[in-house]
Amino acid sequence: MSAQRSDGAAHGGPAISGRERLVTLLGSRKQYVVGLALSSVVAAFAEAALLITLAQIAAKVVAGHHHATTQTAHLYGLEIHGSLTTLFVIATALAIVRLIMQFPLSYLPARISADVQAQLRKDVAESFAATSWAEQSSDREGHLQETMTTQVLQATQGAIQTTTLISAGITLVILMFSAFTENARAAAVIFVISLVLLLLLRPLNRLGKRRARELSRSQLDYAGALSEMQRVSAEARVFGVAQAQRERLEEYVGKARDLFFRTQVVVRLTPNLYQSLIYLLLILGLFALYEISHSSLASLGAVILLMWRVGAVGQQLQGAQQGLRQSLPFIERVQDAARRYAAAVPVTGDAPLAKVEQIEFNAVSFGYREGQIVLDDISCEVASGEAVGVIGPSGAGKSTFVQLLLELREPTSGAYRVNGVDAASYSREDWHRAFSYVPQEPKLLHATVAENIRFRRTGISDAAVERAARLANIDEVIRGWPKGYETVVGPRADAISGGQQQRICLARALAAEPSVLVLDEPTSALDPQSEAAIQATLTELKGELMIFIVAHRMSTLEVCDRVMVILDGRLVAFEPVAVLERESAYYRRATALAAGGALP
Repeated sequence: MSAQRSDGAAHGGPAISGRERLVTLLGSRKQYVVGLALSSVVAAFAEAALLITLAQIAAKVVAGHHHATTQTAHLYGLEIHGSLTTLFVIATALAIVRLIMQFPLSYLPARISADVQAQLRKDVAESFAATSWAEQSSDREGHLQETMTTQVLQATQGAIQTTTLISAGITLVILMFSAFTENARAAAVIFVISLVLLLLLRPLNRLGKRRARELSRSQLDYAGALSEMQRVSAEARVFGVAQAQRERLEEYVGKARDLFFRTQVVVRLTPNLYQSLIYLLLILGLFALYEISHSSLASLGAVILLMWRVGAVGQQLQGAQQGLRQSLPFIERVQDAARRYAAAVPVTGDAPLAKVEQIEFNAVSFGYREGQIVLDDISCEVASGEAVGVIGPSGAGKSTFVQLLLELREPTSGAYRVNGVDAASYSREDWHRAFSYVPQEPKLLHATVAENIRFRRTGISDAAVERAARLANIDEVIRGWPKGYETVVGPRADAISGGQQQRICLARALAAEPSVLVLDEPTSALDPQSEAAIQATLTELKGELMIFIVAHRMSTLEVCDRVMVILDGRLVAFEPVAVLERESAYYRRATALAAGGALP
């Protein structure tokens, strides 16, 4: 079964620019972005007009003009005739317009950033769920959780900063335009000085982006170390290395702390420098007005107010730009993770699969890496109703054989056929119903027993759940608990024995009435009573299902019609037990060791 691949930086494809990433980030929210831009235009023109009007009112009041006297004011080249009262009414109306526009200017960025955060999490979760198991298993511990939490939150800040850039950028342009209408020469001086100011701060922006990329990587490493510490906490205590574990984690904490500190210094230094330099800009602007301008007091006052607002908006713009640069590495990591998962989604067929009648491996080989063969030239046929054992020393390739059988991995070469048809041709829905699996280590959800057996499959009824529990010889045990099938089990819930957990997992595997049941060392860590219960289940199921049992305990093979012997990645024997007792040295040696006797 091959995998669909898409281009992208995660797989060595063409690099994706920051602009392209932002376009992807905002996605289908164009209507919100357009709404934000239009709202910013209206609010900025209202603010600029308000500042110009206030400057003219102040100039006329200082000049001693009576409020009842007809006055002439200028706004964007238009002459307005009226009393001071008229100018106050115009100023009030402009202030109200700007006030009203604060609602969309607050709502739209919040809506955009909330949708972006949800979409990022949805994209990563959906692509991870759909990707191949080989891709899923290649992730380091804690990386998915870190990507879905901290990395997404930091990436969301990029959306927030982008909305700020849009709004502040539009406001800055309109304020500068308004300044030009009032005093073109002074505004030109301000514009040139502002550009120089931005260029001077570019090195800090680039430094901040590098620091953010290092911080993103460090946080993923920390998450992996934390997950590992939790997973091996019992062993760490037993072996007395808990302190060493803590020290290792503290190394990651210290590295993340240092990178966070450096990042925050740049984040705060850039806008603070900008703010301080703004005062110099104002001084220079006023000096320019003094030297080159012979405008009226109202015009000079309007330009001064606009200059002050340009400086404040410029500081906001600078902060947003810096924040966006800090967020880009997180955006890249989240988007690349989603692309990497999506690129490994298996290609599926649509052929129906009612029942598995026959399975065939024809010269199947598999290697995790090129030149490293784990299974070599495996050929075998199994018919419906057969119970097949799989044995071999650790590292021989038994687990890899199971993964190929379940289509968790794809053969490197050779053919895997079900009912004479390539396995990849079948509908995944039918495939998942036909094949079932019991892992060596039971994994329960934090949920009720019934929900654990159902395992999020909506088509399984309560009757099917109870039937499966009876087949797994766990029904009576469950009914003996105070809450029966409503008992909550799993991590951080009611403790139940390993054998009970394994039998619940066996019931889960049987609930959909599969054609093929694969058990990976199902009794290797069970007590005799639990082992006997599972053996009874397998005996009862024999002849109804095709059963594969990977076994370390030779007693588990009693139910098997034939047994595969896998040594060094090769199928060296596939015969009934009686034949193996005569012809397989490995089988005789393993049987003798299991019985506690001497090696033959």
